[in-house]
Amino acid sequence: MGNFILRRLLAIPLILFAVNLIGFAYGYLMLYRVDIAVLRGPYAARIGLESPSFFQLYKEYLQGVFNGDWGTLPNGQPVDVALAQAVWVSLGLILISLLLSVSVGVFLGWRAAKSEPPRVSGWMTVMATIGLAAPSFYIGTLLISLSVMYVISGWSNQPLLPFQGFGWDAHLILPVLALALRPMMQIGQVTSGLLTDEFGRQYVVTARSFGYSMKRIRENYAFRPIIAPIALVISGSLRILVAELIIIERLFNIPGVGRLISSALIISSEPNPSVIATLLTFLALFFLMADFIASVVARAVDPRLRS
Repeated sequence: MGNFILRRLLAIPLILFAVNLIGFAYGYLMLYRVDIAVLRGPYAARIGLESPSFFQLYKEYLQGVFNGDWGTLPNGQPVDVALAQAVWVSLGLILISLLLSVSVGVFLGWRAAKSEPPRVSGWMTVMATIGLAAPSFYIGTLLISLSVMYVISGWSNQPLLPFQGFGWDAHLILPVLALALRPMMQIGQVTSGLLTDEFGRQYVVTARSFGYSMKRIRENYAFRPIIAPIALVISGSLRILVAELIIIERLFNIPGVGRLISSALIISSEPNPSVIATLLTFLALFFLMADFIASVVARAVDPRLRS
């Protein structure tokens, strides 16, 4: 376990540096190479356009980072100040969505696993198929469309649930539902499938022959071996939540890290390499920490993964 943790911790800075370099290179190409390619024409030799050195700019950027200058957004706000304000919004949205996904997903998987004979209930299969086939942006768009139709229909001049802006109130309901539905169905499907497999194992048959009730076997024995794979599925769900955060925050106009990144990559008319590199590095850190924590937990609860 110690060697695994050490290897992962040593790999994190290398991966972050690679992401930072790629992000800065993307911003550099978008800012300089694309503009020069557009401006160059039949009289390019007379214009004499030249882009600054990539390595020199990247060196200056790294020096600024070590001095506490992470770049400046188009509105003049420092990136570190914007991140400090946005990170709590995104973190709260992710944690609430993850908590909902895990609690409801495990509960549905628990209820869907049948023991006599071992099988997964049909309703779980239908729900998982629909949930896994619907990405979060589609669900979010559908929820917004239903809210707009509710107002247009004349039933009320206000939407039933707010779908624009942010607040620690009803504003969270629609974006959390859009984010949580797909991971919830994935966790439920995996939980029900793993429990059903455990119900068919020999130790369950033996325990039943000794008079143990199926409820006791399910609660005390069958669920323990599947905690590790469920933890890995939750880790994958967390990565999905972080990745889809960009779309959901832009869709619901939530002032979080995802909207900052989408503005830097898509909306901004003048891409800033420093801003893009910093925001993508921060997003990569989210991914790496989520994967690291889930992997450590999985190995802690399942000795078979330590070999």
